[in-house]
Formats: sequence, C-alpha cells, structure tokens
Amino acid sequence: MRGHPVQAARVLETLPAGDAAQLFASVPARLGAVVLAAMLPNRAALCIAALEDARTLELLATMGTQPTVALLRHLPEPRRQALIGRLPTIVALASTMLLGYAEDTLGAWADPDVVTLSAETRAADALAHVRVAPPAYPVIFVADGERRLAGAVPLQILLKAPGESTLATLMQRPSVVLAAHAPLAGSAAHPGWEQFSLLPVVETDQRLVGVLTRDALARALKRATSPGVRSTDDANVTGLLARGYWQALSGLIDSGLFLLPRVAPVLPLNEAHTSATDPSNGS
Repeated sequence: MRGHPVQAARVLETLPAGDAAQLFASVPARLGAVVLAAMLPNRAALCIAALEDARTLELLATMGTQPTVALLRHLPEPRRQALIGRLPTIVALASTMLLGYAEDTLGAWADPDVVTLSAETRAADALAHVRVAPPAYPVIFVADGERRLAGAVPLQILLKAPGESTLATLMQRPSVVLAAHAPLAGSAAHPGWEQFSLLPVVETDQRLVGVLTRDALARALKRATSPGVRSTDDANVTGLLARGYWQALSGLIDSGLFLLPRVAPVLPLNEAHTSATDPSNGS
C-alpha cells in the first residue's frame, strides 16, 4: 500500500468489502486514504459502509475533496449526509456543491480545492497566504463576492509585483473555460486541451466551481458508469442544499482572503477572455 497504492487499490477491489474494511480500519489513516482514493468509488464506498463513522472521517479528511465526493455518491443518503455534517466546514460545503451535479457532468468532477481571492486583495497579502499554505502549482484565481471568475494570477507575476498592487491589476483573463453542466461525453475533444493541461470549470454566470485536468477528465470518463449515476430527483435535492455553498463562499471572499487546499498544476491563462456561454469555445 505504501509503495504501490494504485496496485494495492486494484487488489482490494477484488476482496470482500468486509475484509478490505478490516485493513482500512488498521492502517494509518493517511496511508489508507491514498489507497482508498485510488479505488473505484463504488468499491471504496462498500468498504466505508463497513467502517465506523469515526474511522471513516479520519480517512476522508486526508483524501481530498474530489475523491471524497466520488465516494460519497455511492453511499446511501442517510449515511452520506451524516458524514458530510461532520466533515470540516469547507470540505462539507464543497462536497455538497459537487454532489449537486449529475455524475456525468463536468461539474461533478471539478476539483474545488483552489486558491480563490478577491480582486481587491493586495499582492503582499496574497503572498502572505501563499507562504502559509503553498498551492501545488503557482496560480491564484480571482473571483468576486459571488465567486464569479474574473481571472488568474500566476505566482511568478505575483512575486515581481509591488506589494501594494491589487490582483485586479495583475490578473490575466481566462481564455478558455468549461461549462459545469456540460456532459463528460465529448469533453475530451474540447479545443482548450490543446493549450492547457488544466481548465477552470464555471457555471453559466461565470461562478467558479473548480478546475479540471486532462488526467482527471480521463479518470472521470473511465469511472462514470451508468450504475453509479444518481437519479435526477436525488441530484435536485442535493442541488438545493448546494445553494448554501455559494452563500457561504460569498461571505468568505467578501471578508478578505479565501483559501481552499492545494490544486494540481495549471498553466498561466492567456489575456483574451472568452465567455463560458460562447459557443465558439466549445463550452
């Protein structure tokens, strides 16, 4: 499990859920979380179903938001909501939002763990937060109080900027975005992948849902099989709950600086701005 987590995940998927659960109950949570995240979500959920809530929360706390959401989709509603209610606040809010999208859409597979700051944030303040919680790749997304995407600031630009300058003067407009409600099918052919390895995922009003990498899209296309797709009614109920996510994030962004955990590598965005609803960009 420590040296070959993906291979271990494949082996554990073939074992009875109870036997695999016993292993996850005994190994260090950080080690178990890596293997659990690499498992097929439906098989991982069967293991979680056999674990106590306390141990389950230890594993989910170190898995990352997107793998956690993929697993939660396969748990029955009473247990799912009970676990979400005990997750850290930001993870719980992000999980609720992503669960509001049908599993065969880009929004369901977007990673919300990005650094998001307001346009009025000073460069010095942004750097201070980056030093406290360094992102995995040097980029900061800029959004307004309703989390509408305005642009992105590569860290190399931020490092050279005067401390009193604001992100509004430093940011680059996104040239390509993905629509959150767009289906997974056909998304691999989006022209944006010819330029970038990571693209922002937004709703129709430009609200930033998260980011999607080419690798994550490939995994989503492989994993999002019909038996795992929730019913429309189930998705709609969770979608209503997800509205609280946007209200909470609006308050966090308005209050100053808002940080979510690390995000996978991203290329700097170009200057030109293309709307998420512009049919010419294929979103």
